[in-house]
Amino acid sequence: MKAFILMGLLTAVVAAILYTLGAHFHYRELVWAIAISIVLLATHMANLAIYFSVAGKKPYKWFD
Repeated sequence: MKAFILMGLLTAVVAAILYTLGAHFHYRELVWAIAISIVLLATHMANLAIYFSVAGKKPYKWFD
């Protein structure tokens, strides 16, 4: 649960920053589209890193 809260906070902060910068108005421009995709990919990778650092190997031991 702790990992999901941290991941949610990170995603909310990134979404707020993108919204503040007006990314939802400029997503059809090439430079903005590339920048937004890099930010979203980095956010996804950071969320995975947070999840596995907090959860450790527990996700693989659901059926113990």
